[in-house]
Amino acid sequence: MAQELSGRRPPGASRDGLWHHVLRAAGREPRALSRPFDRARSRLVVEFALSVLVALSLAVAAAWTTWNGEGRRALVERQQRHPVTAVTVSTAETRAGATRSGVAQEAVARATWHFRGTAHRDALSVPMGTEAGSVVPIWVDADGRRVPRPRGTADVAAASGVAGLSVLIGLSAASLGVFSIRGRRLERRTLEAWDAEWATVEPYWSGRRGR
Repeated sequence: MAQELSGRRPPGASRDGLWHHVLRAAGREPRALSRPFDRARSRLVVEFALSVLVALSLAVAAAWTTWNGEGRRALVERQQRHPVTAVTVSTAETRAGATRSGVAQEAVARATWHFRGTAHRDALSVPMGTEAGSVVPIWVDADGRRVPRPRGTADVAAASGVAGLSVLIGLSAASLGVFSIRGRRLERRTLEAWDAEWATVEPYWSGRRGR
């Protein structure tokens, strides 16, 4: 039995490959045993495959657009932000209420730095236990104000990946939902047609017609 199941398929056996669905949907199937409902189901499969291909193309376009846009912004940030060295003037203190559990995850310390001949002073987030006089690298803008570090290639790649995946997942999920609804409707019509055909053929097949 196992050998029969794993052996070569006999002629006329059902094949569910995408190319077979394409041929059936186009009316070019080698064998002429397909019913209209079979061709409708194949058209539905082909349409779903095309919708996934379109979703993939749009996802690539979204990722590429995000890559270009975020890349330009990251380049501007690298041009407008400058690395400087700040020196703490106080010992690090834990930040109260940093977490809901009350366990502080970071500390702050007063620090000073110089940029283009101007001195600046502000509180910086520093590792726990940082002593006064410690060196802390930071980024500043053209006025010497502290700013986040400029985005790097990894940040741009992550944003592009999220954009592409969001488009792909969203459009594919929508296509799958439409495919499922249309598939259930087609299956229901197929069963109704089968019942109608069986009601006509069954009396002849069972012999009840001649009784």
